Amino acid sequence: MGDRGAGGGAVRARLAAMMFAFYFGLGAWVVTLSTYLMSAPTRGGLNFTTAEVGWVYSTFAFGGMLAPLAIGVLTDRLFRAEVVLGATSLAAAGLLLAAGLWCDASFPKTDAAYRAAAAREVVAGRPVLDHLAAGTPPDPAVLAALDRVNDDPAVRGVAAAALGPLFAIMLAYCVCMQLSLTLTTVITLRNVPDVGRDFARVRLFGTLGWIAAGNAVGLVLRPVSADVLYLAAGGSALVGLYAFTLPRTHPMGTGRSVAEAFGLPALRLFKDASFVVFVLVAFATTAVNQFYVVYGHRLLTDLGVPEPVRVMTVAQVVEVGCMFALPFLRPKAWMKWLMLAGLAGYAVRGAVMAAGWVPAVVAVGVPMHGWGYAFFFLVGATYLDREAPPHLRASAQGIITFVSGGVGVWAGNLLAGAVVDRHRVGTAIDWAAVWHVPLAACVLLLVAFAALFHPPRDPGR
Repeated sequence: MGDRGAGGGAVRARLAAMMFAFYFGLGAWVVTLSTYLMSAPTRGGLNFTTAEVGWVYSTFAFGGMLAPLAIGVLTDRLFRAEVVLGATSLAAAGLLLAAGLWCDASFPKTDAAYRAAAAREVVAGRPVLDHLAAGTPPDPAVLAALDRVNDDPAVRGVAAAALGPLFAIMLAYCVCMQLSLTLTTVITLRNVPDVGRDFARVRLFGTLGWIAAGNAVGLVLRPVSADVLYLAAGGSALVGLYAFTLPRTHPMGTGRSVAEAFGLPALRLFKDASFVVFVLVAFATTAVNQFYVVYGHRLLTDLGVPEPVRVMTVAQVVEVGCMFALPFLRPKAWMKWLMLAGLAGYAVRGAVMAAGWVPAVVAVGVPMHGWGYAFFFLVGATYLDREAPPHLRASAQGIITFVSGGVGVWAGNLLAGAVVDRHRVGTAIDWAAVWHVPLAACVLLLVAFAALFHPPRDPGR
């Protein structure tokens, strides 16, 4: 068992520091990496296609599918959770460093191929890149020429050559990261004195870490660069070193069979209809969220929102406020209603993003992302902790990591990429048409969850 109840305040502070450092490292790259990869070399990017960016972000999903296969045997059976967290975080730091170095090494080749192709495109008697340098909005002829540059076989070949190793590095990183992500929840749930009261308060420091990373990227670093990967590597290394100082969180399982070693008994939770509904809705909601996670920064950039990286941290500020309020809202007693509030927030976000009115996008759409995460997913974590037997809680969290953070993210990347491509003409994207898809999905999920999710009544209510 963990150190639950022993020096509660000090334990909460140590776990809060863990959350801050972990989400600082994660938030450093997730928001802006897609914009960096999709940007033309003239803006410092690697000129990946939407599909290529989707493959890179799908490593998050593949890691989420592979990590749960190990989480049960590692932390429910064999090793202390904080030791595994330290090892996986240090490995993640090394892999992020390798990813950054590979991107920097790939840029000169990408830039040279792009400029060579662009030199062959002349519009109105001037090289196409000269039109961009003039600072005036490009006309259709310039956009058509830039499309031909992007489609040039040499340009696409260089991008494809950069994608393969980057995909392999990020896949290995995401396996480690997804293990670490699940372990931060497991360690917190096993060590806080009162899960219903303390989990949200500890987790909110992870959101503060995400906000700090967003501001660091926006103020100090170059968002369209590999700098974000180096910053993320530093955050992961800090978690890896700090993890070995965390409360000892011993394995709680005692079985010896292969099925028990891999946490397969946790699958019996699927006998509960409400658990099945929760898993399916979590899967679909995560998939829909990829519209925002992968393309939110690009959307704000296209809408002309100044400092989009920092604007997106408003969602995390709202998330902090929601998590601070959660203990007073009695999440165990009002679980379903709080989770419905989270799903309603995602639906509101979809409506505002589809409308595309910049003041509403900034003041309502972005904040609703944080609202939805806090009330649906974090309250959902307390639901899992209440429903799963103590020795299977890590395995239960692993199920959600697999279905939601793994398959859900992968499916969402495919869906979002396909929808964006369908409504993309040249470099322009019809964001209103794109966002009608997640809006419709969120409304359906809200209705289905309200009708079908009926968790057991909390005994203490």
